Amino acid sequence: MGVETAFLAASALQVGNQIGGAISANAQGKLQAKQYQLQSRQMEVQKDIISEQYADKRRALHGNAVATAAKNGVKISGSVADSISQSLTQLGIEESYQKYGISAEQNNLAYKSKIAKIQGRQEMINGFVNAGTTALSSYATYDYYWGSGKKGG
Repeated sequence: MGVETAFLAASALQVGNQIGGAISANAQGKLQAKQYQLQSRQMEVQKDIISEQYADKRRALHGNAVATAAKNGVKISGSVADSISQSLTQLGIEESYQKYGISAEQNNLAYKSKIAKIQGRQEMINGFVNAGTTALSSYATYDYYWGSGKKGG
């Protein structure tokens, strides 16, 4: 194998490696974006679980108050009703606060997902540009040393 053949083979391998890296970087960006989207969907399930937990707490609070009032032979009214109402309101506030935190994290994950896609795409473009630059540079070197004019050799 002559020097020029070895040079061409090495150049082709380098270009192929850069193209492969470009494709891999894009795929990695897409995969990362999908992982962020999956985390966001899992958080949506978590919000549903929180809703169910707080619904259970509200039912238990109301049921206990009704049972206690019935046991004692009294109606739920006045300060007792106000207390129950305040407790239910507090549960609603706590539930909203927890869901808000999850929603904020979901927004963060959506942003990270978009960034991962953009970075993967950008790295792919850079890889293709590098491959093209390598190909052109290799052609110029080949033409200089072994091409039609053989200027270098």
